[in-house]
Amino acid sequence: MAQVEPKQKKLKHSIISDFVYSADFQQLFSEHWCNLSDIKKNNLEIISKPFRICKISNFLSSEEFMDEIKNELLDVKSRRNSIDLYQFEQTNDLVNVDAENLKLLYKTFQTDLALWMEKNTKIQLNKTLSMSSSCYYDTDYLLCHDDNMDDRRIAFILYLSKNWTREDGGTLDLFDTDKNGLPRNIVKSLIPEYNSLVFFEVADNSYHQVAEIVSPDKSRWSINGWFHGPLRESHRPPRPEMVPNYIEPINIEVDLHDWVTKCYLTSNIIKEVNQNVEQESFAFLAGFVKMDIYEKLVTEVASDTIVWQKCGPADIRNYEIADENSLPELLKSFYNFFKSISMCRLLKSYTELNLVPEKEASSPKMVIELQRWSKGCYTLISDKSTVNESDFTENEKKTGNNGCVTQADDVSETPVSSGGKPSKNCEEKPMQSNADKTADLDSNSPVSNKEDEDVEDDDMLKKILKAKCFQSAEKDLLRKPSLTNIDNSSLLERDTDSDESDIGDYLSDLNDRSLERSDQENEADDSNASESGSLDVILQFHTHRVPEEHTIDYVDPKEQDAALIHIPPKDNHLCIVYKVSSTCRFHKYVNHYCTDYFYNLICTYYEQ
Repeated sequence: MAQVEPKQKKLKHSIISDFVYSADFQQLFSEHWCNLSDIKKNNLEIISKPFRICKISNFLSSEEFMDEIKNELLDVKSRRNSIDLYQFEQTNDLVNVDAENLKLLYKTFQTDLALWMEKNTKIQLNKTLSMSSSCYYDTDYLLCHDDNMDDRRIAFILYLSKNWTREDGGTLDLFDTDKNGLPRNIVKSLIPEYNSLVFFEVADNSYHQVAEIVSPDKSRWSINGWFHGPLRESHRPPRPEMVPNYIEPINIEVDLHDWVTKCYLTSNIIKEVNQNVEQESFAFLAGFVKMDIYEKLVTEVASDTIVWQKCGPADIRNYEIADENSLPELLKSFYNFFKSISMCRLLKSYTELNLVPEKEASSPKMVIELQRWSKGCYTLISDKSTVNESDFTENEKKTGNNGCVTQADDVSETPVSSGGKPSKNCEEKPMQSNADKTADLDSNSPVSNKEDEDVEDDDMLKKILKAKCFQSAEKDLLRKPSLTNIDNSSLLERDTDSDESDIGDYLSDLNDRSLERSDQENEADDSNASESGSLDVILQFHTHRVPEEHTIDYVDPKEQDAALIHIPPKDNHLCIVYKVSSTCRFHKYVNHYCTDYFYNLICTYYEQ
């Protein structure tokens, strides 16, 4: 025993490299950290803007110890997480892991490193540590957020993957902020260097992300978490409300036959579309635009003359919007067609919504956007256009988050509870608000063994949006659309002079449903009847290279068990979706396997 004890003490002191504890290193760090001055020297790099962040290279003293950590992590249960904000694999808090080296690492961070942090950063900490492990594979990511929640004071990441390069993706990207304190552009990217410790002060502006992994052969491992301390005072300015660019429909008559495939203007088809919308709260119309017109639009939408503007802020959305004044002639006319009173009448006949001004006092309105999408684009469920301040919890208001994303990263990669104590279970809930998602990341998640990783993501999306029927508000329809490929040529071959067409030839497999309504799903929900709503009309272009999983989804952020309506990427399919005010539309993150631009024309109509 006398010989073993000194060996253990020596091991404990040698976990962190000796130079980290040297007086010269600590003085150099503290001077530049506290004075907000940059430095890059030997094993130390400090970046002061856009927020304070530090990287210490060669942090652990023994590569053998690093290997032991990774070997032990292979036996730690983990789970796969995939929602709008992030996609990666994670473990529970490592405090309860019965593995010699991981326990030693945890204890060292909780004691020695916590004292070092408090002494040299001048940030007051308590004895609470959160620590977990994250692993990112090909196409995994964690989008823009700030980690700003509860008593988190310093976020940290210890990188475990060797030979990582910028070309592999997975960088820790730092965002600057605009005059309103909202994340804007990536201004700095840190490569996850093996055996480096990166840490930063959790602040109002500590917006960052883990860039998508683009290497099919590598996995990005890290151990990450937070040092906790007294609650800090937030100086974040009030988050400005995102106000849609409302316009009024144009009071011009347009010949619908110039644009719309003839079958969709026949009385029988209109009636059947109406019935489908009433029953399902959506319709998916294949080949809606006349094929010759659509082919010309496909060319014009990709025109170099169109001016595109990036749409943010980054913790809510990232895609481009076309400047209407720069649209080519036919596309501009098509834009005006969707604004026309004629289109409003057609939509009214499909839905029976009051979209046509019939009295002087009536004032229907709409929003129209032509969007350009490519890899790296997304929208999140927390879109401020659909979330009101009244929807936030008191805790969110106190922390100043106001609905913005506040998850961890790399650092926030971990679903851990403060101090490693188990908290309530969190399930995979892709329809939660961002504040709820933060809570889930900071709780002890139920875990699965490695063999459970292959469970299809679709299992997570088994339930459907709770949406108000157009005429039967007393019923809460829970449906999962099964939207499949339609041969548009069949539209041209059919005899469209007759009103006796079968809607099944034009709507996309509306009778194919993977879920049956339960008794509970058929119960009345009077609260929906009082909710106001709007009508989304979506048409897509150039989707032939878009992976099928890049859908446009509809969710209820306030319903933990609400599920999704998926709008798949399909050319020349007009999608009509009625959504109540509590419903949010979001577009899933577009991964690097999408190699070209695609486009969404999205019009939202509001009743008078």
